[in-house]
Amino acid sequence: MSKIVNYSMANRRKIARFLPGKNLSTDDVRLLDKMRAAARAWQDDLDAQDVDWGLPVQDALEHLVSGRADSPAEWAGCAYYAALQIVIDHNGSDISTLASYRSPITVFTTLDDELSKAGVAADLLPSQYVFSGPPPEIAFPIPHPADGSPEIGYWPMQKAGPAINAYREASDRIDPVLRYELGELIDALDSWYSEWADGEGSFWWAEDTSVFFSVAG
Repeated sequence: MSKIVNYSMANRRKIARFLPGKNLSTDDVRLLDKMRAAARAWQDDLDAQDVDWGLPVQDALEHLVSGRADSPAEWAGCAYYAALQIVIDHNGSDISTLASYRSPITVFTTLDDELSKAGVAADLLPSQYVFSGPPPEIAFPIPHPADGSPEIGYWPMQKAGPAINAYREASDRIDPVLRYELGELIDALDSWYSEWADGEGSFWWAEDTSVFFSVAG
């Protein structure tokens, strides 16, 4: 069974303002209502597949909005990550798909090894941001899914630029089998980094903008 790696662009502080959701504006409340509808739809899909995480996604979202993620359910981390992904999706750009892999962690850790051998610095290797977990602006811990799915990661735009340059320089020196995957990752990062770098000073520009990744399936 394959897992799909998606990505989008979002501001970390916009996401964090809902976790917990205090002093929300009228527009924020409307947006939260849309998130609640999305959480119920996600849970309906799980129910149709007879998947039980022990914590409904809509309840997980309410926990996060109230500033906690403390359910004792064994699979609660899956519900919390699903709810967090809903918050990210409703505060970010349109979602694009990077690729579908049988084992994304294997692909990205192997890519780490190849890039490292080609001279790319350790703090630019991809697995650390594709699977980084929630951003630090969220003020409370969110448990990781017990089976490693879904996954969430983020990469600040300030790091994306150096990573893109380093990957391009290393591309000819890595295993040819992985060059396509690296090219797709470069294009994904650059599609948002270029817009962010060129847009400084625009009304939408923010220093804390990041590329967010989600891995699910």
